[in-house]
Amino acid sequence: MELLELPGWRIEYDRPTTAAAHARTPATGPETCGCDPCRNWAATRIRVLPEEFRSLLDRLGIPLDREAEVYHNCRLDSSLHSYGAWYHFVGRVLSGERECSPNVAFGPFSVYFHSKPVLLPEAFAEMPIVQLEVAAEVPWLSDVPEAAC
Repeated sequence: MELLELPGWRIEYDRPTTAAAHARTPATGPETCGCDPCRNWAATRIRVLPEEFRSLLDRLGIPLDREAEVYHNCRLDSSLHSYGAWYHFVGRVLSGERECSPNVAFGPFSVYFHSKPVLLPEAFAEMPIVQLEVAAEVPWLSDVPEAAC
């Protein structure tokens, strides 16, 4: 395993095993939902995910389109939309989780990690898993109708 250190966090991760598990997993998240907010996320993720965040996903072995879940909270007064999402990767949180470490900011995105995954694809069974949680405020950029809440 390799070591990822972010402010307040130390995490072990296994990029090759994560990438192999994702390669065996069918599409999930917004591609399988079909609601307008998920369709917006899927259609615009390449434009809204900050480069630093995309680099983190790549470092961990997570394809850009492998969110386990995406959810839309609401349209904010700023006209941006509050979204949440999460991804899985093979690894362990060494420090940060129990200490309530702060979210790590990537522009309009912030992330944190924990070891209690949900909606875990079968390809990850029996492995140590970290769930990467995302909070984001993004514009509505797709041609599907804009969601209010």
